Amino acid sequence: MRMLIVFRAVRPCYPWLSGSRNLGLYADFRRHNQAPTFAQIQRRLLPRDTYKEYADEALNLLTRMVIVTGKDLLALNLDDFDDYVAARRASSRKVPALPLAYELLHGAGGLTGLPPTLREARNRGQLSVAELVDKYPIANGVIRAVLIHYLVERSALIDYGTLVNQVQALTDLFWCDLERHHPGIASLHLPSDVAAAWKQRIRVLPNGRPRRNAHTVVLVVRSFYLDLRQWSLEDPARWAQWAVPCPIRETDVAGYGKETRRRQARMQERTRTLIPVLPRLVHAAENELAVAERLLGVGRKARPGDEFTVDEVRFRRAGRETSNWRPSALFVVPLDEHGNPKTRFDAERREENAFWTWAIVEILRRTGIRIEELLELTHLSFRQYQTPTGEMMPLLQTSPSKTDRERVLPADPEVVGVLARIIRRIKNDNGKVPLLSRYDIYERTFGPPLPHLFQHALRHRREVLSPGRVRELLAKLAERAEIVDVDGKPLVFTPHDFRRVFSTETVNGGLPIHIAAKVLGHLDLNTTQGYVAVYPEEVIKHYRHFVDQRRERCPSDEYREPTDAEWDEFRDHFNLRQVALGRCDRPYGTPCQHENSCVRCPMLRMSLKQPPRLLEIEANTHERLVEARRMRWLGEVAALEESLRHIANKKDQAERLRQRDSTGEYGTESLG
Repeated sequence: MRMLIVFRAVRPCYPWLSGSRNLGLYADFRRHNQAPTFAQIQRRLLPRDTYKEYADEALNLLTRMVIVTGKDLLALNLDDFDDYVAARRASSRKVPALPLAYELLHGAGGLTGLPPTLREARNRGQLSVAELVDKYPIANGVIRAVLIHYLVERSALIDYGTLVNQVQALTDLFWCDLERHHPGIASLHLPSDVAAAWKQRIRVLPNGRPRRNAHTVVLVVRSFYLDLRQWSLEDPARWAQWAVPCPIRETDVAGYGKETRRRQARMQERTRTLIPVLPRLVHAAENELAVAERLLGVGRKARPGDEFTVDEVRFRRAGRETSNWRPSALFVVPLDEHGNPKTRFDAERREENAFWTWAIVEILRRTGIRIEELLELTHLSFRQYQTPTGEMMPLLQTSPSKTDRERVLPADPEVVGVLARIIRRIKNDNGKVPLLSRYDIYERTFGPPLPHLFQHALRHRREVLSPGRVRELLAKLAERAEIVDVDGKPLVFTPHDFRRVFSTETVNGGLPIHIAAKVLGHLDLNTTQGYVAVYPEEVIKHYRHFVDQRRERCPSDEYREPTDAEWDEFRDHFNLRQVALGRCDRPYGTPCQHENSCVRCPMLRMSLKQPPRLLEIEANTHERLVEARRMRWLGEVAALEESLRHIANKKDQAERLRQRDSTGEYGTESLG
């Protein structure tokens, strides 16, 4: 059977090839069929030996397709790739090497007229207005035609993402909803009861929860009716028959301003919540990267089966060492205190994720750029500006995104350091940043090949990080850092949260708001004010001025001197703040809530001179814990373990204070 296949006397199907065990079949087939073309593809695989498992499978994949289809290798097309995927998935098999096989065949001269990558070839790009409308089942053909003609006119003035949202609002949420509840409806002139019922339904989601963007949908429908009325005056022959009374009155959208203020209040409340815990997130990102780098460095030196220790944790290098052993993936297995294995993981992948998480956090919090602008940064984004004094200042140029305006940001040394580290990481062997095409999920298009900075290795190829991947990395970081709100609810940082925090801290730090608007790329100053009106500095300042004026007008006996007893009480309170490990920061007039167990108290501010004493307390606590476990004093065991957890937090706090003191770093202090 193998010889019949090699000499192309028979053409088996994909399930038969997948289930057979004809060793050497694919190699024999390539030697006797189109050997020069297969040899050319094999030569292209040589630089990819780091991904040998994908390279070998990609070559065998192309061989299977030639065997089953009976075509020449260069005659394969995109339909053949789709048929192969369907056959593999029918047998519950994955096809991770398919993109590499496509690129190899395209580089060898096949797949003429198609893009260089499989993802680009499968991408449909921007759909037409008619295709977007037909995603929703509109029964009335006349209304469908009106919606299409209207949206085609609107599409010339809006971007593709906005067009998609307006199509959904007008077709699915408006007209399709009317057809579901009023079968046979055929006119845009809605009876008052029909319009009122729709306005009630649109405020609630199918699951019963309030629809937050209800006002946006209502405004889109109102604009639709008012545009038809206006266009009927300009082009009566085309639009006059559709100029009917608008079912959305001005009173229906009067609450839009109130909803906008509520949304702004929610954003401000979220910003106030995230600002105090941001240093903890930054510290977690830095710590995870440092640990992952140490683990990867030690793991690379180990052989399969070797055990090693990193940060007092034992690991074992997974895998077996054979004559053709290659470290294509560095899997390590953590071991518990008894030597029992836990779940293994890829140390290279963990270090890769830790690095990009750290880089994303640093750039977002230090520049305040949008997520699209972050992912569009390239090696060409650096500019040099020479000041009148002759000093060279690094600038960061962002590409046009939301407002279609590019802007230039002064880059501080920290930002330059992060970007320089990224560039060193992604450069290839010839010292250049690889050129990649970035897919824009909003415009549904691929950009030109550029030296994008936020590119990572994915299987056999490199890709620009996607917005979804960025959000996933930030969410997992906050989860691992155990960042929670005061009520214990987990907090998640989104990319735009960093933009709000950045704008708030820069303006409250003294940067004029009109300059902040330019830095953030806002076209309207009111937008910037909505971002930064988190801490009402002006209200506080004027209120204090009012209090000072009131004191000048009020009788002096209202501001009497304190008695000796009152003064002694106040002074003694601050004397009681000094404790062995540092200083107590509890408010004046409040008693100690932790019965002088300072190591557990979040109000304790560690002294830089007291870490040795803290280590003594930790050692003593461990000794007491051993005794309690031996005597089975379970209540004491739980209390001592809780104390050890708080001691670890205090050690971290002391280390952060020491680093800040030695480097001069400053910022919003971490809670606890």
